[in-house]
Amino acid sequence: MIVNFLKRIHWSILICMLMSISSTSAHFLNETSAQVILRDGQVEVRLITDIDHLVSVLQNEQAWLMGDIEQVMPTNLSKLEQADFVKNTLAKNMILAVNQQVIAFERVVVETKTSGSSHGEEIVFQAKHDFTNVDDITLSFPKNLGSVHASFVKPRYQYLRAGDTGHVVFHNR
Repeated sequence: MIVNFLKRIHWSILICMLMSISSTSAHFLNETSAQVILRDGQVEVRLITDIDHLVSVLQNEQAWLMGDIEQVMPTNLSKLEQADFVKNTLAKNMILAVNQQVIAFERVVVETKTSGSSHGEEIVFQAKHDFTNVDDITLSFPKNLGSVHASFVKPRYQYLRAGDTGHVVFHNR
């Protein structure tokens, strides 16, 4: 009897913990995150944000009056036109520098998730560079994105045949 009661309490606590974790992760979906990937001859920025929220910010005349945005997005645009406006605005206002040299984005693509939610669209920016050795990378985001959780990544590639083991050493500065 007592054992069954303790099992029920255990499961109840576990369910409560899982519910609190899922509500916490839902909270993070409203924030913007970016992964900046440095590859040979290329930088890719994968920005995950809530496009509907960004559209409402870009359509806010108060934000324009405060200088937070350069231009107010018209309210009569289609979803495709809104996506183009967002892409152009972000590409124009994000500043990328490799080895302290400013580099323009050459390609911008919006990849909408098929999960049915408007949260979490991914905007992918690509820029090319000619450096054989990259010492530093700098990226600034426009104010209208709000806070951005950014990670900077430089992949290390290896070809592993079946049964091989990969090994990478990370040096701390």
